[in-house]
Amino acid sequence: MKRYLLAGIAALALLSGCSSAPQAKLQASIGTYKAATTGRAYILVLRPQQQPNSINVSVSGPGGYNETLTLQSASARTPSGVWWEFGWDASKTLTSGTYTFSTTLDGQTVQVSVSVDASAVLAQPTVSIGSNPTTKAVQASWTASSGATAYLVRLVNRTTNTVVARNLIAAQSTSFSNLNLNPAHSYAVEVYAASSNISTDPPLVPGQFNLALGESAPFTVTPAP
Repeated sequence: MKRYLLAGIAALALLSGCSSAPQAKLQASIGTYKAATTGRAYILVLRPQQQPNSINVSVSGPGGYNETLTLQSASARTPSGVWWEFGWDASKTLTSGTYTFSTTLDGQTVQVSVSVDASAVLAQPTVSIGSNPTTKAVQASWTASSGATAYLVRLVNRTTNTVVARNLIAAQSTSFSNLNLNPAHSYAVEVYAASSNISTDPPLVPGQFNLALGESAPFTVTPAP
């Protein structure tokens, strides 16, 4: 009887372990990026068992499209234990068709194919800055972009061409605080509308991933009281 009881417990354990499919080690998407010109955007989620210093992902597509994306562990690992990254390049133009991502994870080659409609683009949000931005705080808001579910917002120092602060949010406004801005410098807020909820950890990976950039007019700040 004891032997049959143990066998039954083992069978139940196997069944419970099969109740949900394991998460894919590689999830990837590619789509359009709308700025001054239309380029490409991508989003990657990787779940390697090992944690190398970097991972290269090759992308191939119609018309001889070919590039290599490098995911750095230092900047891409999240508290949930996965690596993810999204990016954009205005110089790379997509055509409609199938794009394939390929990489090596835990000693095995894995691939993901994505069908892309290159004519699908997001509208660029219109960005406004709150009244009286100071050296310590800046508020920004923007118009909704149809099809967008989240936004990457960056406060940029135009004088030094550096990113001062950034937020990943689903709302249409944000505040940057505890800043140390320079009244002699010029600043701007960039808002990237995204067709996937990039504010989650890890971000959701859709069939196609589109971005669109809206920018505020340059502004200066006054000393905080």
